[in-house]
Amino acid sequence: MQSHSNRRFVTVTAVSMAIFLLFSLVLRWAEETDAVSTPLLWIGSILPIAALLTPLWALWRYLWEIDEYLRSIQLKAIFFGLTVLLLLASAWGYFELFVDAAGIPMFWLNPIYWAAYSIGALYFSRLEGREA
Repeated sequence: MQSHSNRRFVTVTAVSMAIFLLFSLVLRWAEETDAVSTPLLWIGSILPIAALLTPLWALWRYLWEIDEYLRSIQLKAIFFGLTVLLLLASAWGYFELFVDAAGIPMFWLNPIYWAAYSIGALYFSRLEGREA
């Protein structure tokens, strides 16, 4: 069951990220070439946003399908990812306010979270001696 759950989580995440990248590239092209109006770009932006929400839904579903031990590892990884994200966002916000650092687009919050979550999942699974 857990192997099936793991495979589904990875597959849903990979497919949704491919969709996200595809629609992001199409939107970038449409914006740069003025192929569509601004209101259509706003509407079109909903598609990659939905693709970003899909891995969160898949993670939620995955958490409910695995045993308590693996769930605890995943929850530690989720909290690690959120901690890194909040720390970096807050620290950079202070840099922007007080030392005039260049702004970073909010777009990067999602990839930062997933990278930190992945590192946390690897670390905590190795620490516990079991793959999550």
